[in-house]
Amino acid sequence: MKNRHSLIWVLSAAAILAGCEPKVDPPAPGPETQRPTAFSAVLESINGVSSPSWTEEAVIKVYLPSAADGKEFHLSGSPSQSGATFAEDGFKEYHLAAAALYPASIEGRLDGGDLMLDLPGIRNYKAGGIDPALMPFVAKADSTGKLDFKCPLSIVAVTVKSPVGLSGIRLVSNKDEALWGTLSIPIDGNDFPAGTMLENPSESRNELVLEIEARDPAGSTGNESFVTGPNSTVTDGYIAANAGETSATYYFAVPAGTLKDGFRLTMLDSRGGFMQKEFPSASTSRAVCSNLGEEAYRDFSEDVEIRTDVINKAFYKDLLLNAGLYLTTNDTLPVTDFLNLSMETFMDARNNPTAADLQAQLDIFAGSADDVNGRLLYPDGGPRYRLVYVRGGGSSDHGRTLGPYGRDNFRRFVSGGGSYLGSCAGAYVATRGTSLDANSSGNYMGIWPGHCNSLSTLQIYPGHVVPEDSPLLKYYDFGGDNYIDSVRHHNGPCFIDYDCVPGTEVLTRFDIPDSTKMHGHPAIIAWKKDRWWGRVIPCGSHPEQVRDGENLLLMAGMVRYCFDGVGNARVKGILHNGEIRRMVKATEDKDPDYTKIGDKQCHHFVFALPEGAKDIKVRLESLDNYNLNLYLARGTFAFREDAEYKVEGVQSGKQLFFNSLEAGTWYVGVQCESTVTVSDEKGQYGTTYSNTGILNGAPYTIQVSWDY
Repeated sequence: MKNRHSLIWVLSAAAILAGCEPKVDPPAPGPETQRPTAFSAVLESINGVSSPSWTEEAVIKVYLPSAADGKEFHLSGSPSQSGATFAEDGFKEYHLAAAALYPASIEGRLDGGDLMLDLPGIRNYKAGGIDPALMPFVAKADSTGKLDFKCPLSIVAVTVKSPVGLSGIRLVSNKDEALWGTLSIPIDGNDFPAGTMLENPSESRNELVLEIEARDPAGSTGNESFVTGPNSTVTDGYIAANAGETSATYYFAVPAGTLKDGFRLTMLDSRGGFMQKEFPSASTSRAVCSNLGEEAYRDFSEDVEIRTDVINKAFYKDLLLNAGLYLTTNDTLPVTDFLNLSMETFMDARNNPTAADLQAQLDIFAGSADDVNGRLLYPDGGPRYRLVYVRGGGSSDHGRTLGPYGRDNFRRFVSGGGSYLGSCAGAYVATRGTSLDANSSGNYMGIWPGHCNSLSTLQIYPGHVVPEDSPLLKYYDFGGDNYIDSVRHHNGPCFIDYDCVPGTEVLTRFDIPDSTKMHGHPAIIAWKKDRWWGRVIPCGSHPEQVRDGENLLLMAGMVRYCFDGVGNARVKGILHNGEIRRMVKATEDKDPDYTKIGDKQCHHFVFALPEGAKDIKVRLESLDNYNLNLYLARGTFAFREDAEYKVEGVQSGKQLFFNSLEAGTWYVGVQCESTVTVSDEKGQYGTTYSNTGILNGAPYTIQVSWDY
């Protein structure tokens, strides 16, 4: 047997060496492999979010190993909860597919063994859920044509309750990590569909923007050329978005594993307001929704810190001298040279005025066609002068010839922040009347709301005692004895019942020991209703024409106390991001927050700049024939001398631009450099003007805008 087996081995080996193979029977034929004729697809559920579903317009993109770009396949038939079918006529290579992407609108490509997806930084909101165009699903492909789509990203959701519609939400990671850009997903990796965000050179790589609704591009409703010019972005100030919406949930798709160091959401409303909310972290696992809960929207742009302790600094001139009808004829005031003040005069001190005289005074104080608001006031009712000084003379007759509109304009001047100083008749007319008539005089102004005491004492020179608590001592010590000798007095009042008006201060008292009517009683008082009003100083005596000595210091002290008592600066309004504020109304519209600006006046606005704001623009547009300056300051009113940034010059369009600024409250100042021309300083009625168009105001628009 051994030899037989050896022989068989030898014969077999010989046959092989001779090139002969042993004969083997072929296998029995089997069924052919079935190639797919379409793709069947299912979508992975995302934990915490309503399960995504196919739409009637669903399109997938299928990638072959031989091509970087995918081929689109459209839905075949109606989708169901269990899945959908995608096919394309004439396609025969279903079994060769490597990967697939849904939806096809997302930019994707095959690079070797990796599927590359381009994730956008700016996305669109879809009411009621996640916009499929923003949420990629990817699948491996095999020879069976079955596509199991999985989500490589995580979802962050926030619900916002708001009385106004939101126009966008911005998510900014506290870490310098890419939230958008190119996501690389290895097709054959064990962790599919986990991916890696590639290097993104953009500075905003850690930001995502969800646009809820585009802003309304409505045009201007006005006719002013300066808001329709090539340098203007025109809108009526209203931005429509989600009108009537009270609550909605907003979704962000982020790379899995991001936001561990926290992030900030900035919510923008349809009017340009914003709200910011810090979150310490979010769990961003793949195909899981991290719900941040519900937030009540509150407009942070209204949370500006508006100061109320800064006095107004912008006036046409320091002082207006009123020597009008029935007042003393004198157009000089020595204190103006002593304190280096700018002054204008109105002088028509006649006791038998003509109709022209009466009209001239009314034009000055009540207004005219060329100056609707009157010379005391700016178009918005603000004080045009720091101080108005009224001379002695006939108080009741002067008040009568001012007329009701003239007297009311004096009241508006003081309540708007201008100070008032009056000697003798100027003191009487500032009160409600005399104690001899308990009723208020119809010819008096009542800007000190008390009654004075008529003395009927002619041409005397009493001394004035300055009390230890007199505010005048802040300016001068009057020789150290708190006494001013020989102050002329001619039928002026005193103020025995001064304390009937709370807050009234005594500046000096009469020193006439042999006069029971005057001795020890207040000769000069001061009163300021509140921080917004100007200070009122009725002075019963006449120190105003003395050119030296303590009489001059007394007058200077009163003027300086009036200047320190002008009303505090006020803000016209809050500027919202992107909103154009149109300051084009006239005095007659009685809407001072939107009224045109006067000569040398400064209008003030504020805006709250949020953290992370960038590309900040402050834009001023005016008419070519007016010169307006633009100022900006943080935390305080932007007068010229306080501005951190400014643009001055004759150009009608002025802009400040910053890549970034410190967050907080910023003040915008708009000051009008254009002014009247003084054509005659000593005319028939004192100072007269030409070029009076500015008196009724210069229109302009102001806008603040920034990106996040």
